[in-house]
Amino acid sequence: KLKHFLLNSKNINKSSFIWNMAGSMLMAFQSVIMLMIITRTLNLYEAGVFTLAYASANLFLNIGKYGMRNFQVSDVKRQFNFKEYNTSRIITTLLMLIVSLIYVVIATSKNNYSMNKTWIIIWMCLFKIVDSIEDAYLGYYQQENRLDVAGKILTLRMILTILVFGLGLIFLRDQLISLMIATIFTTLLLIMFVTLTYPAFRKEESVHKGKVWELLRVCFPLFLGCFLAFYIGNAPKYAIDSDEMQACYGFIAMPVFVIGLLNNFIFSPMIARMSMMWKERQNKDFFRLFWIQILIIGIITIVCEAGAFVLGVPVLSMLYNTDLAPYKAELLVLLLGGGFLALSGLFVTIMTIIRIQNSQAIGYGIVAVCAYILSPIFVRKYAVMGASVLYLLLMILLCIIFAIMMMIGFKKKRSDA
Repeated sequence: KLKHFLLNSKNINKSSFIWNMAGSMLMAFQSVIMLMIITRTLNLYEAGVFTLAYASANLFLNIGKYGMRNFQVSDVKRQFNFKEYNTSRIITTLLMLIVSLIYVVIATSKNNYSMNKTWIIIWMCLFKIVDSIEDAYLGYYQQENRLDVAGKILTLRMILTILVFGLGLIFLRDQLISLMIATIFTTLLLIMFVTLTYPAFRKEESVHKGKVWELLRVCFPLFLGCFLAFYIGNAPKYAIDSDEMQACYGFIAMPVFVIGLLNNFIFSPMIARMSMMWKERQNKDFFRLFWIQILIIGIITIVCEAGAFVLGVPVLSMLYNTDLAPYKAELLVLLLGGGFLALSGLFVTIMTIIRIQNSQAIGYGIVAVCAYILSPIFVRKYAVMGASVLYLLLMILLCIIFAIMMMIGFKKKRSDA
């Protein structure tokens, strides 16, 4: 029955939208729900440890995913087969594990982390490895126009994993043990879901080592861009050295990703469609969807700003069991930055579709240097407000650079055609 549920949909397009929305929302709010439970079962210090561990693990997740999902989905010419995508993902995931372990050893030595804090970061990295492996399969299903299957798998795994982690915290009152149990459980879930669904999509394919390395080379700018993008978004947070203050920043930064999330619901199903439009030179339809998406981002940002102004602080304070009234201005600034984050994400996806992804790393590199230099200065002088304003400025700079690169790319592709 589970297999039938995963593989069958009465209306594939409708199911794709609904299940992708549900899965993406749960993925985005995974840390929010976990933090809500931690602040009620443990304390603010433990919430700060979780925030640091989750941010670190997500940074290394960018090594595992390698920025490959959009490239895979938009590979309408089938330049690479799934086995080559999957083999490359195993390589990048192993690299993710090695780098994260090295980071934990260095960070523990440098910052004198407790043994418990160190193990929480390690297990959080293991927890996120499952996301990396799963992403290759979900990208393949989406490439086969079955985003509904991918959405169902993601939704079920997120619901059950969050439930297990939450129950562990409630009954055991121990973040580390709960995380260990959740990691093992979510790994078994992924194995079960892949076993049930992948045979329906399996093709007779062989892996060419040369093409695997070619894929890694082609997607390297995407990986570098995603890695630097995550660093840029979290650089202000990393500059905060107080676990309690870091927890509060994490609380008010949570709604920032709502804008990108809502935008993703609408845009994700369009990637394959826009890729085909670009391939077939349907420029009018391509640019119409592009401008519609920009308008949607603007509307979502305005609605979120209005909602945050009226309800943001009371709702977040209730969710996290913490008084966040002093951070209302910071919340509004961060949300505006979230709008520019979503816009930069759209630009990056378009650049990938038209295959000028090499330019992304340059833009991210410039902004990452600015983030590295300015984060300690802004945070030291203005604390959480400094981190919020810097985040907004970095996102604006990113959008300006990508807009210029994208226009140059369009002009070049037109002249080449």
